[in-house]
Amino acid sequence: MTDDDSDVRFDEDAGLLVRPYTVTGGRTRPAAEFHLITLVAATGRALGEVTPEHSRILRVCRRPTSVAEISAHLRLPVAVIKILLADLLGWRAIVTRAPVAFPDMARPDRHVLEAVIDALRAL
Repeated sequence: MTDDDSDVRFDEDAGLLVRPYTVTGGRTRPAAEFHLITLVAATGRALGEVTPEHSRILRVCRRPTSVAEISAHLRLPVAVIKILLADLLGWRAIVTRAPVAFPDMARPDRHVLEAVIDALRAL
């Protein structure tokens, strides 16, 4: 992996110059589950030869970054990013932190919603 930002697969104006299925090696599903807000951070683990996209993800993830942000930085569909992240997770090149679910907050209280509506109407 190099820190060279040049990538013959990507053009600043045109975007990705190859089809997404080429970037993923024809894979359509990730081997691990990621949410849009899952935080990803590079571990710093040395890897051998990796694709330019994997290298770019590792550079972006030097600091914790969400899956959605990685997709935006790389200008690749989220589905493609998730497949590449699963590769990196399997190689222990990244660590992830999934969003925390709060089951008791899954459904807002009806009285609270009615109070919010009343307050908005009063504006």
